[in-house]
Amino acid sequence: MGENSKHPGVLLVTLVVVIGTFMAVLDTSILNVALPKLMVLFSVDTKEIEWILTSYMLVSGAVIPIMSYLGDTYGYRNTYAYSLAAFTIGSLLCGLAWSNSSLVAFRVIQALGGGLIMPASMALMFHFVPKEKMGMAMGIYGLSVAVAPSIGPTLGGLIVEAYSWRWLFMINIPLGLLGFSLCQSLLPETPKKPSSHFDFWGLFLASGSAFLYLLALAKGQDWGWTSYSIIMLLVTATAMLALLIVIELNHPSPMLDLRLFQNSQFTYTVIIASGMYIILLGAILLWPIYLQNLRGYSAIQTGMILMPQALAMGFMMPIAGKLYDKVGVRPMAMIGIPLIFLSTYAMHTVTVDTPESVINTWLIIRGIGMGFTFMPINTACLASVPQLKSGAASTLNNLVRAVIGSFGIALTTTLLENRQVFHTHRLVEGLDVFSPSWSLMRDLTTGMLASAGDTSLVQPAMLGIMYGQVQLHATTWAMADVFFAFALLCLVLFPLVLLLKNPSQKTGKPVIAE
Repeated sequence: MGENSKHPGVLLVTLVVVIGTFMAVLDTSILNVALPKLMVLFSVDTKEIEWILTSYMLVSGAVIPIMSYLGDTYGYRNTYAYSLAAFTIGSLLCGLAWSNSSLVAFRVIQALGGGLIMPASMALMFHFVPKEKMGMAMGIYGLSVAVAPSIGPTLGGLIVEAYSWRWLFMINIPLGLLGFSLCQSLLPETPKKPSSHFDFWGLFLASGSAFLYLLALAKGQDWGWTSYSIIMLLVTATAMLALLIVIELNHPSPMLDLRLFQNSQFTYTVIIASGMYIILLGAILLWPIYLQNLRGYSAIQTGMILMPQALAMGFMMPIAGKLYDKVGVRPMAMIGIPLIFLSTYAMHTVTVDTPESVINTWLIIRGIGMGFTFMPINTACLASVPQLKSGAASTLNNLVRAVIGSFGIALTTTLLENRQVFHTHRLVEGLDVFSPSWSLMRDLTTGMLASAGDTSLVQPAMLGIMYGQVQLHATTWAMADVFFAFALLCLVLFPLVLLLKNPSQKTGKPVIAE
């Protein structure tokens, strides 16, 4: 890396990259709570308003493949700084949007920068932070990656209720300006390695296949997984991926360096990190549905219940980073993944009236497990390749995570819906005019209406109450089934942890820089 005197301090580098990463990750979840208000304001339906979220996800995933080329050609500091600038300008435009179409267009501009911020920031970390301090730095960095999605809905609810939806975007402007100025004034530029062979087909195929996969995963539930449109999207994306693999393995300067997967440690950590990301996003999706839709809590109350998990995760990440520097990744993951498994398995016992204290206990244990696992695995992923390949590794890792994250959300919603239908049928099978539940509900409804002086609507009122109870229990049991599936995923991932090697051991076959 050159002389240490020429490089900024660890905390300074971490602070600069955390600003941008926190903004980019937070923006993936903070907007959800404002969608109902925006539907009314812009006079659009659900399908139209969803493009505000979908457009950002599609574009931010599609631009990731070009990150290593930009970093190698123009420097990773410039790539990070101008990505942050694009994100900030896009945020300003989003805050000034006057219609749904304008907001979608401005979200695309925001995503052009947002998609590059995280891989560029991770590459900067591995250029400037010494290997012996990398765990601690990535532990702090991990706060932005893991905690931001957890607090996004709560913060978004507070802003929408107290101020205006426009401030969901405007809050990015001062942070973006601060991050850009700090990056340009305090961080030196990284070495540039311009390529004489621009991999146009690699960029086209990588971005195209990522875009189509993300679109299929985002719209599969709405359009139907067996619909012609979704099947064609998946077939086309898979064909482009197959062609991409052939081209990239034979290109002198590939846009995506797939040869990195020859490094077994890199491959193991990417698989483990992807599985952990599915589990993380699945719970972020399920718990608000349970607390708000089934238990009737407000967005702010839900955020307060979920906050201890984020705090536990945030508290543990710097500690885990410091321990990683001393003991390596395997001991950390051997503690973290069992904690995630135990807490997730316990969640499959959730009922419609599980006490808040029990839920908080599950979430705190889970947060501690995530804190022990999430960033040590991601740190080990990039540390398993030579520093010259850190940009390429960061690009590949983030691209896989973008697609896997969408796959995880699609898997969670599909499994939840299927199990909800299953449990609804099972519950309805036990209901008829001769069952004790029927008589009990009829007597209860009659008593309620008699107190109001009118019992003429007993039958429809009883059916409405029973339908509500069936749906309440069926959805809760479906969530329990999804948590059980996530617990099984933990068991599947754990054997891979045993294959990880500590820093003192050789990391297997090195990846040779072309």
